[in-house]
Order: sequence, then C-alpha cells, then structure tokens
Amino acid sequence: TDIAIANDTWPNFLFLNKHDGTFQDVSFVSGLAASEDGRYEAGMGIDAADVDGDGWQDVYVTHLDFELNRLYHNNRDGTFDDSTYRSGIGNKAILLSGVSMKFLDYDNDGWPDILQLNGAMLDNVSLYHSEVSYKEPLLMFRNLGKGQFEKVSDSLGPDFIRPIAGRGLATADFDNDGDIDIATNNRDDFPELLRNDGGNANHWLEILLIGTRSNRDGTGSSLKLTAEGVTHVEQSKGGMGYMSASDPRIHFGLGKRSKIGSLEITWPSGQIDKLTNVPSDRIIAVKEGAGIVPGNFPKVPSK
Repeated sequence: TDIAIANDTWPNFLFLNKHDGTFQDVSFVSGLAASEDGRYEAGMGIDAADVDGDGWQDVYVTHLDFELNRLYHNNRDGTFDDSTYRSGIGNKAILLSGVSMKFLDYDNDGWPDILQLNGAMLDNVSLYHSEVSYKEPLLMFRNLGKGQFEKVSDSLGPDFIRPIAGRGLATADFDNDGDIDIATNNRDDFPELLRNDGGNANHWLEILLIGTRSNRDGTGSSLKLTAEGVTHVEQSKGGMGYMSASDPRIHFGLGKRSKIGSLEITWPSGQIDKLTNVPSDRIIAVKEGAGIVPGNFPKVPSK
C-alpha cells in the first residue's frame, strides 16, 4: 500500500511502497504534488478510488475556497493527470471550503461517488468575501459512469444540504442495511448522522476482513470482485480525514448484477484468497487464509 497525503499550501505527498519496509517519494514525478498549473494549494481532504472502471486508483483532493477541488486520473504508469474539468467537476465547488471528503457508492450502482464536507475556517469570513459563508452544505457528486460526475446534492434531502461548519467526516453502514450512511462532526453544533434511505435498492456486498498473518483489520488489502462479467476493485484503507475513521468494512455496489462470480483478496502478507459462491446483498466476514467465516451483523431498526 502506498501513502498519499494532502498538504496545506505545500506540495502533496505520494510515497511509493518499496515492499522492503521503505518508501520512495514520487510526489513530483507522479503529478500529484501540485495543480495542473503548478500551484501548491490548501489541501484538506484526500481519498482514492477507481472512478472510471479501469482497475486503477484515482485520487481526489479538496481545498479551501477559491481553489478547485482536483480529480487526478491514474495513467497506469505511475503518473496522474488533472481531470477536474474533463470529469464534469470543474469549478462547481469553487466557493466552498472542502475540509474533508470520501469516495462512496451511495446508490449502489457500482460507481464510486464523491462526498465532500465543507465549512470555512473563519466564522467572520463573509466580512472579507461576501460570496462565501462560514457554514456550508455537504456536496455530493454522483458518478454517471466512466468517471463523469454531476452535482446531485440538492436532490438528497433538506438535512443533507443544511449549512454546517463541518470538520469531521466518516462513512459507515451503521444500520447494516446495505447502503452507506454519513456522520459529520460540526464546529459549534451537534454532530449529525445521516441515514441513507433507498441506497440499497441495487445489489451490494460488504466484507469485514479479519487478518491473521496480516494486520488485524486487513488494512492495505486489495479486493477484486467480478459480478456478471463486470470487475470492481477496492482497497482497505486506514483512517483518513481530520480526527475521523470510517467503517473498515469494504463496500461494493453492484447495480442490477446479483450474481458474484468471484472475489479475490490480496492481503498485505502476500496471501491471496480466491472465493467463489459468494452471496450478494449480504455482509460477510472473510478470514485471511480461511475464507468466509461466521459473523454477526444485526440490522438496526429504522425507528
């Protein structure tokens, strides 16, 4: 597993894992260190996911207001291109301060969407910039397929777009119903838990990894799932974002595909587990070297 870090007014870092306990700094040669026009921006949130279905992890970085949030496309040769405008994201969040973000498939259609938590640093920011607010709404970019995005925040309910001074962001299927819910920690306000209603209309799979030779949570594992000829890739990542950690379970949205042909897990130890006869619309526990093992994942009542 490699390490990507978003930095504030400093080059972003990308450290390549050399598989011998050491890392190589490839920040500049990879293209992640600076914006497309060579500027160091106020990096806040960062996450990685395969947004276009080519099997390689792309990177999204959020910044403070008056700076673009950047989507970096993985060129599969160790370099990245800034695809912010090509992806349809462009400058749609230019007045928001993106303090954190997560990739998640909120509608289980098989394409990772972008969730962004916002909130300005200064509570009197509007005195300096009248078009900017201290409290700002959440932002969701829905992946239309192949890494093309549209802003859908306004269609996700009044609680989603209530202005907050967001600081912490975590995602989890807290009620074990198959779709991803959202938790935010807000400055001078109550924390919020936003339950996803209806995201489980499509098929899905969630996986709790149990490491034996690897670390206990299987952090750093790579997962490849094939369902009816379509392959999805995910990685088990550690905590990210300001004072936040999300559900460690790996979530796959499958769209209308209910038949899972195979699930391949490459653990940090080098162990590769290849599983067949994997059920969909379930939460399963997979133990390194042993396959699917019993697990208890009770559903939480909606009321």
